[in-house]
Amino acid sequence: MRQILDLIELNSHMGVCLDTCHIWDGGYDIANHLDDILTEFDNKIGLKRLKAIHLNDSQNPLGAHKDRHAKLGEGYIGLDTFKRIVTHPELRHLPFYLETPNDLDGYAHEIEMMREAAD
Repeated sequence: MRQILDLIELNSHMGVCLDTCHIWDGGYDIANHLDDILTEFDNKIGLKRLKAIHLNDSQNPLGAHKDRHAKLGEGYIGLDTFKRIVTHPELRHLPFYLETPNDLDGYAHEIEMMREAAD
């Protein structure tokens, strides 16, 4: 992957947004192996290129290769994983965007859960 990045003009301006549902559905077990996956991401892409995270749980089991977002803590990834993500030393400085099927009250609840985890 790094070799491909080297071929992209102005690649120093390119960043990546990690989507928790997409990575989970793609077969990367962020619930049980977050540090290993971040190490692999760093080796292949570079953590310096990670610019944001879309937070969403998954309606699917690990590796389902589907894109079915769920509210935080209501899917297969689980609330404890999101707490570890928002407090992880390599990630906590990044912007987190909720991408859950929710209404305004639901978003407010999820934001409060993540703020409590980060404190």
